[in-house]
Amino acid sequence: MRTFLSDNILLKLFGPEFRSHPFSLLVFKFISKPYLYIKPLYLNCKHRSPIVGGYLIENLYSMKRISKYLLLIFIILNINAVLFAQNPIATNSTNFNYIEVDGSKLQYIIKGEGMPCLVIGSSVYYPKTFSTKLYNHLKFYFVDMKWFAKDYAPENMDTVNISTIVDDVEQIRQKLGLNKLLIMGHSIHGTIATEYVKRYPDKVVGLIILDSPCEWGDTKYDEKSKALWLTASPERKKLQEENWGNVKEVDRLTGKDEAAKVYNTMSPQYWFNPRYDATWLWDGMVVHSELTQHLFTKVFQNYNMFNPAVKINIPVLVTLGKFDYVIPYTLWRTKYSSIPDFTIAHFEKSGHTPQLEEADLFNKTLLNWLKTKFNIQ
Repeated sequence: MRTFLSDNILLKLFGPEFRSHPFSLLVFKFISKPYLYIKPLYLNCKHRSPIVGGYLIENLYSMKRISKYLLLIFIILNINAVLFAQNPIATNSTNFNYIEVDGSKLQYIIKGEGMPCLVIGSSVYYPKTFSTKLYNHLKFYFVDMKWFAKDYAPENMDTVNISTIVDDVEQIRQKLGLNKLLIMGHSIHGTIATEYVKRYPDKVVGLIILDSPCEWGDTKYDEKSKALWLTASPERKKLQEENWGNVKEVDRLTGKDEAAKVYNTMSPQYWFNPRYDATWLWDGMVVHSELTQHLFTKVFQNYNMFNPAVKINIPVLVTLGKFDYVIPYTLWRTKYSSIPDFTIAHFEKSGHTPQLEEADLFNKTLLNWLKTKFNIQ
């Protein structure tokens, strides 16, 4: 009779905290290898059957004894679940859950085990971009921001600014019950994560910024983006012109359809492979266009991450794709006096999303950084 609950299954049921719980050894021995305890009950069985691990137990007395063991297993499972439930937040779930922030229901999903890492932005889009190998080292909390929330409570746009967005992130952190965490953001979400660290430095132990703008909507950004695009190959530029020429209905689109269409139209500027089709990344997404437009055209207009310079005393990792023409890697310097522990990594065959385009190299870069800074193996 084979083990019917392996250690991996137990981890999925109870989360990585299972191994460290004082009752874990007892629970694992009893549940994962029941034949050690129940074997004497079916030794007298005479008939083979698919039932109960290959044996048909005809002895009524044995059935009564087995029912007692099954009841005990059920009790242990339920006690175990209660003991591990330190808060109502689901752990290592394969299903989506929700937290409420200012009336908006923000979807989140948890993947992996290890040091907690809050990834702000989208619970649908971003899990698709990371290698599952990273789940052995970090416990990712992928959470929607309001502009990607399925159940968004409309706000007065005039009240939405960097400060209120950072407040949203803090509410997310509190409701997830996270402390001393890593925070990660891609694109504009990395910029938001940085602003969060400036406001709440005692809540975070490390900051990971993936192809995010340190400046946006100002003269320097315009100059850097135009200069980098000039270095693009003639084939890439031609394809971009053709893509824009073939777009006719984009003005009639809204939400996710509009975002996906524009993103794919601009593939030559977003991806190392200029013909990359990112439609699959947008599947299942909800996009509130009025909020994203406000974000880029108002909230972060004339934005400069380092003006004024705010001291960041935690380790910071910045990753940048050299074929990202939307967020030019040339915006960033190799060091900053306001960030003593600053690491920058360039990816030679990536555009806007190195974690997907050069997954192996990205994993190696991130894991080396985690090992050096936090001794995460």
